[in-house]
Amino acid sequence: MGRHGGAVQRGRTTVAGFAVGLLVVVGVGGWQAWERLGPGSGARAVAATCVDPTEVSVATTAPMRAPLEQVARTADPGCWRFTVTAEAATTSARRLETRAPDAPAVWVADSAPLAREVAATTEGVRVGSVLASTPVLLAVPEGLEAPSPVTWAATLVAEDSRMPDPTTSTVGSLALMEGFGEIDALPGDRRSAALARVGGMLSRVVPEETLLTSHAGQGDAAIFPTTEQQVHSAHVDGLTVRRATSTTPALEYTAVTSATTPSGAVDALVSAASSPEGQRILRAAGFRTATDPSPVVEGAPPAAALAGAASPAQARAAQQMWAAIARPTRLLNIIDTSGSMRSPADGGASRIEVAAAASSGANQLLADHNSVGLWTFSTKQRGSVDWTEVQPVRPLGSGDQRSRLAFSLGSLPTRLGGDTGLYDTVDAGYAAMVKGYDADAVNLMVLFTDGVNDDTTGGLSLAQLKARLAKAADPKRPVTVLLIGMGGVDAKALAPIASAVPRGGGGGAAVFTVDRPQDIADVYVTMLLRRLPKG
Repeated sequence: MGRHGGAVQRGRTTVAGFAVGLLVVVGVGGWQAWERLGPGSGARAVAATCVDPTEVSVATTAPMRAPLEQVARTADPGCWRFTVTAEAATTSARRLETRAPDAPAVWVADSAPLAREVAATTEGVRVGSVLASTPVLLAVPEGLEAPSPVTWAATLVAEDSRMPDPTTSTVGSLALMEGFGEIDALPGDRRSAALARVGGMLSRVVPEETLLTSHAGQGDAAIFPTTEQQVHSAHVDGLTVRRATSTTPALEYTAVTSATTPSGAVDALVSAASSPEGQRILRAAGFRTATDPSPVVEGAPPAAALAGAASPAQARAAQQMWAAIARPTRLLNIIDTSGSMRSPADGGASRIEVAAAASSGANQLLADHNSVGLWTFSTKQRGSVDWTEVQPVRPLGSGDQRSRLAFSLGSLPTRLGGDTGLYDTVDAGYAAMVKGYDADAVNLMVLFTDGVNDDTTGGLSLAQLKARLAKAADPKRPVTVLLIGMGGVDAKALAPIASAVPRGGGGGAAVFTVDRPQDIADVYVTMLLRRLPKG
């Protein structure tokens, strides 16, 4: 029975034989001869056959499993018995980080940034050689067209695109990272327009393994990011590839070891992958190798055009963005319908029209799993009550909630009148959000107003509002409040209200000013999507 894990036991030894004409002595001397020649020496130590080979577990992703298994068979078979399994790179990373008992002895990661991040945060983990690579390209089935120009940003928001899940797919993570970087660099109006379409991505995310079997010209044809290697292996008629005009990232299959990796095992595997036979196996499987980095499929870029690996910080930011997009939002929009909202904003539209359009744009930014409601406020809307629940907070994908919100927003210009009962409304809205808190969602209250508190019928003072908010707050139910000033209202005038909102548990408030509907995209993205760091 083979040995498992741990350091190699050097006293258990070898039987005599010849290796490249060299007599290897039986016993410890024979093992030392193997060590001197080693897997990296260029001489195959096939004559020194270990009596009891060491079992070595190797984890990689599905596209690399079969060729790596073939490569492993060519490594010194007497001393090592490699077992190669396939799983998501994030799964392997998690097992190494937590030092799980079933963590692989060798991890051939398809993400160099992820491998480096694990090594930087986990004692004993080391990043070694790159065994092979493959660029990430845009697959275009026959009858469909790529965006013009071909960018990752355009791919993310294209309605005929599909995306592999970024939480389990390095291809999806890279496409997301590059796409958000491109969107973030767009000029104002174009950036806002792109961001308004980001929410639709969720409905287009599919398991990576279905892309080339279900979306490459089959019933649900779509454009999608994939690798050159996967296109090569799939042999789908009519499928072409395009490279992005911005950047072409690549998957770099990197050998990673931990403190429990048997001594010499990774050297034997890397040596086998670097040998002429190993390079032939990897190339035949569709990967680019050190000895032949040329394109594997027609339309793929040359090696010189491939981008360098992303930094761990960029990769982490992409995952954070995706988590923010995928996590539901429970949103209550509250819009000022006092008489002054009839006044024009920048561009000729009235303030109420800008607020309604901004709220409508936010609804478009959010996918169906998010919940949205609508209130209005002024003074004495219902007897002495300054606010009205126009639409309760419900999932956008539930029944006709989207159309109900659209109709109600369109009717706001007919609801204008009265003064600005701001404090009472903030108090009521915050209490309602705490009461209806959803632990699985971002709980967000957004209030549009063109003025400060002006409640001629009485109502709360600022000190009373602060006391009531503190009483209603629950650190286990944090609520974020966005106060959006319009019509030239000074952000400093709204700051005291923001300061009154409790910050316990991650809640709190922020103040923004907008005068154009498209500006609201930046506000929501700042709060929900966490902008990608520059550089």
